[in-house]
Amino acid sequence: MTTSTCQCILLPEMCSCEVPVGTSLQDALSLLDVEVIVPCGGEGTCGKCRVEAHGALSPLAPDERALLNQAQLEAGIRLACQARLEGDVQVSVPAASRTPDMRILLGGTMRQIQAEPAVFKKTVQPTEQTLEEAHSRLEHLRRCGDLRADLRADLDLLRRLPSVLGDGANTVTAVVRDDQLLDVESGDTSDRCFGIALDLGTTTVVASLVDLKSGRELAHAATVNQQTSFGHDVIGRINATLEREDGLQQLQKAALRSIDDVIDQVLQKTQIDRHEVYEATLVGNSTMMHLFLGISPESLGKLPYISIVGDPVVEPAHRFGLELHPAARLYVMPNIAGFVGADTVGAILAASLDEDDGRTRLIADIGTNCEIALRLGNRLLVTSTPAGPAFEGARIACGMYAAPGAIEEVHIDGDIVCKTIDGEPARGLCGSGLVDASAELLRAGIVDFTGRMLAPDELDGQLNAALRERLIEGEEGLAFILAAPDPDAPIVFTQRDMRELQLAKAAIRTGIDLLLEHAGLSVGDLDEFCIAGGFGSYIDKANAMHLGLIPELPEEKLNFIGNGALVGARLALLSRTLRRRGDQVARAAEHLQLAHTPDFQMRYSEAMMFAEE
Repeated sequence: MTTSTCQCILLPEMCSCEVPVGTSLQDALSLLDVEVIVPCGGEGTCGKCRVEAHGALSPLAPDERALLNQAQLEAGIRLACQARLEGDVQVSVPAASRTPDMRILLGGTMRQIQAEPAVFKKTVQPTEQTLEEAHSRLEHLRRCGDLRADLRADLDLLRRLPSVLGDGANTVTAVVRDDQLLDVESGDTSDRCFGIALDLGTTTVVASLVDLKSGRELAHAATVNQQTSFGHDVIGRINATLEREDGLQQLQKAALRSIDDVIDQVLQKTQIDRHEVYEATLVGNSTMMHLFLGISPESLGKLPYISIVGDPVVEPAHRFGLELHPAARLYVMPNIAGFVGADTVGAILAASLDEDDGRTRLIADIGTNCEIALRLGNRLLVTSTPAGPAFEGARIACGMYAAPGAIEEVHIDGDIVCKTIDGEPARGLCGSGLVDASAELLRAGIVDFTGRMLAPDELDGQLNAALRERLIEGEEGLAFILAAPDPDAPIVFTQRDMRELQLAKAAIRTGIDLLLEHAGLSVGDLDEFCIAGGFGSYIDKANAMHLGLIPELPEEKLNFIGNGALVGARLALLSRTLRRRGDQVARAAEHLQLAHTPDFQMRYSEAMMFAEE
């Protein structure tokens, strides 16, 4: 039985693909290398994947009727995740619906270490062998290079040794990883030894190319995690593995494509060959690690939130389809417990929380999931809390990634003043702008301490005309106009946006406070409060404290360390000692499961509120 097919034609590019009848517009566009924004994972609840499509399409889905107005429907606007092809279709995708080039935090503070990578090279000049030295060529190589006596070589390398070593005394370079001889290269290649550190985030994937001899970072690159089309948070990804046919395999392949993309970027920047990369390290949250390894994360999605893997995983990189040196290894850093994953281990190493320096220090890695770690003497306490994707622009009326045109700063000075990334015309609101807008509206009295946006008639005499005119009645209730590059489609901040911000900030603050209380501490006992993560590094500290997102602390106690997870992956790439410390951290950390804290719900509800002015 043959399957009927149809064409999806992308305008204005005029490229097309042939797909089976019944394929969603989202999947068809993906085949044309156009990734649309789908924060809800294709559930049809966010309305972000709007495209203009004409042709033989499935009838309107209930979610499309609910999220699209009559004018949009008449113009052919559909939701790419809901509309399915029943015949040939022409589709155009507006910039607002395409996954943009994001501003992604690529690096962070690097602690000083003694470089001792797992992989190193040594130049060897074998002497001519005599009858008195009739041992094997491999043994002769070990002796001439003063290499460890138990150095092993696999069968593939043994088969290549005759052609590399020859019969004479040739200069060669031994590539060594622990007790394994990875390769023997002709000539002196000791200056060409590279590794890659990888951070597989829920939203973004980042790579750092490192010279293993000098310890220098040579290049870095970032991209959007292609798994975002399955949902913007870890619960959406877990559900996708359970609800979609071959869902786990699809998510694993999406992660691998994203990783391969950033590897390709850093190698192109440096003109380094893939076969010169001998080691890679990988961090990510618990769900990301399971999905990358092809392990079902089902147990993470239900009580008591147990992970399948906690120990580090070391495997040949080619097992995952990563084209590096044929003998290259991938070191997947360990998870701690529940949703406290390898990215937290990386951030702990980056902030030096793996050792007691006499200070009481806390680190919060703020992202879609917020992981928190506290160093108190010889104790290391950790927890995690689901901040949700609001800071990534999901579930926010005009929310978007931190990309050109995103409003990143908001000030009220008589009227609203907005700053966009790269100074481009406003397209939407990113996470740092969301924090600023919330804080400024709270200060102006437009939002009260409960998070309720006040109507114009409740603000008589409190607002000037410029601000008053920005309060409008939108499709979902009250909204405040932040910018209007297109008067017919202004960038607004809504009452629902305020509630999403409150949910995220309450989750983060409750996690911080309960972890401190579990250790018998208060905020005042902290000597240092570290903030890690891309979003955390761009927020305005004063506004974050005003909202209660982070505690009120003196400036000198706050420290932004950037992408701590990636820095930790680089440290593990360069130092076997820190790699071992990371393993010890994962085993020794005390994990607090917030859901089991008796007054969690009450504290969470209290944290939704703001301090009364």
